[in-house]
Amino acid sequence: MQKRKDFIWKMGGQQGEGIESCGEIMATILAKEGYSLYSQRLFASRIKGGHTTFALRVALEQIMSIGEGVDFLLALDQETVDMHGSEVRDGGYIICDSKVKPDFSKYEGTKINCLSLPISETAMKQGSMLMRNIVALGMSVALLGFETKLFKDAIAEQFAKKSQEIIDKNLAAFDDGHGLVMEKLGDVEIDTLPAPGKKDQMFLLGNEACALGAIAAGSRFMASYPITPASEVMEFMIKNMDKLGATVVQTEDEIAACMTAMGGVYAGVRGFTCTSGPGLSLMAESLSMASMAELPMVVIDVQRSGPSTGMATKVEQSDIDAACYNAHGDYSGIVISPTSIEECFYEIQKAFNLAEMYQCPVIFMPDLQQGLNKQSVPTFDLNRVPINRGKMMKEAELPALEQPKYFKRFELTEDGISPRTIPGMKNGLFLSTGLEHNEEGKPAEAPTMHVAQTDKRFRKLETVADNYEPFLNNAKYDEADVLVVGMASSRGAIEEAVAEFDQEGVKVNHLQLRLIKPFPAKQLQPFFDAAKKVVIVEHNKTGQLTNLFKINMHKKNKISSCLKYDGNPFTKSYVKNAIKEVL
Repeated sequence: MQKRKDFIWKMGGQQGEGIESCGEIMATILAKEGYSLYSQRLFASRIKGGHTTFALRVALEQIMSIGEGVDFLLALDQETVDMHGSEVRDGGYIICDSKVKPDFSKYEGTKINCLSLPISETAMKQGSMLMRNIVALGMSVALLGFETKLFKDAIAEQFAKKSQEIIDKNLAAFDDGHGLVMEKLGDVEIDTLPAPGKKDQMFLLGNEACALGAIAAGSRFMASYPITPASEVMEFMIKNMDKLGATVVQTEDEIAACMTAMGGVYAGVRGFTCTSGPGLSLMAESLSMASMAELPMVVIDVQRSGPSTGMATKVEQSDIDAACYNAHGDYSGIVISPTSIEECFYEIQKAFNLAEMYQCPVIFMPDLQQGLNKQSVPTFDLNRVPINRGKMMKEAELPALEQPKYFKRFELTEDGISPRTIPGMKNGLFLSTGLEHNEEGKPAEAPTMHVAQTDKRFRKLETVADNYEPFLNNAKYDEADVLVVGMASSRGAIEEAVAEFDQEGVKVNHLQLRLIKPFPAKQLQPFFDAAKKVVIVEHNKTGQLTNLFKINMHKKNKISSCLKYDGNPFTKSYVKNAIKEVL
């Protein structure tokens, strides 16, 4: 009887050895076969060299975290065994190159199976050490018990632009690796997963989902400057802009990127930019201007470990303060965060809607774990999020202007949202600068006008939480022992921890926050009041999300933090231990 619900495969070596391409072949095929997947790449911030791994969690049901431990570890070098051998679970396998001399004696008496096989020697038999990854792929397929045809077809497709001789040698390397494991295992049966059957699903990066979402939202203009871990958004747009009639401008820096995108927005298009922490810092002055000019600007900030360059390829959620506060003055804007890679597609569309509905900058904050790692998700519904352009006026609706009157672009309305026109509309002329202004946009420094316009810019944000789902509600209990709140990629680990508490009879409610600013205190308060303790789960040292709760919520003595800032994602056990500490 099949007992296994998932397995975790990991391959490690040096950057440039084809670790990622090997993992991509494995993942792409399994996704097409209907398995649910979650991947994780760990790599150094350099072009080539340095330790790297590609991990793949494979399951029959939808999964949202990389999980814990490893079932099958493929090691092309000793560093991989030394660093990750301890992760292998009972019943798992370690396969390493026979040129490596790991200390397998530490596994004697355990249920871990260790195989030393001639990966390098087998690759050289086909003429190149570059084929070590293909040999290892063949070994992996044999170990996991998958059919070989799909993988061999994928190898042939990957090398289709090479000569037939190169294709044949890689196929032979795959067969040789497969044969070595089959010979070693003999009649041993490995407990893997049955084929689940085809599913209508995609396997993609969160960054790719963001780009697709922006396209679905009607955006056809992006200005950006490359930065890890956000560059794939721009790269995806560049690859597809000709098909869409879109324009992508790679600027000289992040300041220019933000200002260029603002120009596009002013002209009436749904423009956006994409960056990470250092770029967000550079955009602070521009975002402050966008707030004053009430420009519906979208900034995607894929959070990474900081400060400064920090660890550019590691996960963190430490841009919360920067997104909420770094623009100067009484800056009014919206900050939201997706709870999954699937939501990177849907919530970015809502970000464009919010920007135009409330005529202000919206910062959209996935984290690196979402942006740079692939997950299988149900195929996107292009019609799920309708486009809402807010109070965008049509030319026929505009009354005639009497000279020298301007259109009241910044009209002091009851809801704080003014009617909007774009340049070139007859009777829609207005002035827009970074200066405080009257209703027509003309500079005005009268105290009463500054107070009125400032109040207007903040008044319009009072209904954001009513027009946007501020959190994912996984709360099952009217009264809970603990309320757990997370954001971005922590969702999967929290959900798995909560599921185990359910089985143990501990009442744990879970909310995954989407709306960070304006903070949805009114919507959160009932869940807060219904719990004895509250644990905020976040990837940073200073408890930036926790501090928002302490500023905005009553009964602050309930709150504690589960903090992680080592660059690695949350695991079920880490979250569970933090919850146990407050029970």
